[in-house]
Amino acid sequence: MRLPILVPLALLALTVPPGARAQSTSEFDTATVAYGEDVSPERHFMFNVGGGISFPLSDAGDRFEMGGGFQVGVGFQFMRRLGVTAEYLYTAYDVKSDVLDATSVEGDHYMQYGTLNAVVNLLPRSPLGIYLIGGPGLYYRKVEVSQFAGTAVVPYCDPWLYYCTTSVVPVSEVLGSRSSTDFGLNAGAGITFSLYGDLRFYLEGRYHYIFGPEFTGADGNSRNANGQYVPLMFGLRY
Repeated sequence: MRLPILVPLALLALTVPPGARAQSTSEFDTATVAYGEDVSPERHFMFNVGGGISFPLSDAGDRFEMGGGFQVGVGFQFMRRLGVTAEYLYTAYDVKSDVLDATSVEGDHYMQYGTLNAVVNLLPRSPLGIYLIGGPGLYYRKVEVSQFAGTAVVPYCDPWLYYCTTSVVPVSEVLGSRSSTDFGLNAGAGITFSLYGDLRFYLEGRYHYIFGPEFTGADGNSRNANGQYVPLMFGLRY
């Protein structure tokens, strides 16, 4: 019963030119190789280091000036387009002068965080790359308020430097220091420019939201010390 069906199929196969069959096989193999190269990264290890400026937003922006800092990270690429990276960032900010309504009083704000982020490379093979990055993190924030307490005389003399002097330097007294460690999330995007081989220059911006502790004010109302920051960082990525 199957013979009448198999005979026409065999005749049809014989009518297909050999070159066409070879071309189809070659195109399939080429597509398979290309797909494999796109999925499998040439290297798995990632590293980045950079620095830049950071903008506090919302309530944090009402209290802190624009700051700056640095970041460093290491990561692993599972595929050419997808990887994961662990990062550390440190930034410092001045408290705005109109927040501390007192003479000779100033404040400083420091933030450190560690995050674990997913990295999606949208243009993995292009000299001009684009990537998305985001994930959870643990944020440590500290505010320190100090007051000018006077001056002190500090002598310095080193004959081998041909320099001896007695300098008057200001002395500050710490009035108070508070800190908090909280959970947060971040998301952003960046662009990269190929420099040499796998070494790239990168520029990225990210939005950070920190879920801060709750405080009850003198009026009895409760507020959360949530934080919002947008660091703009540039550096080298490998």
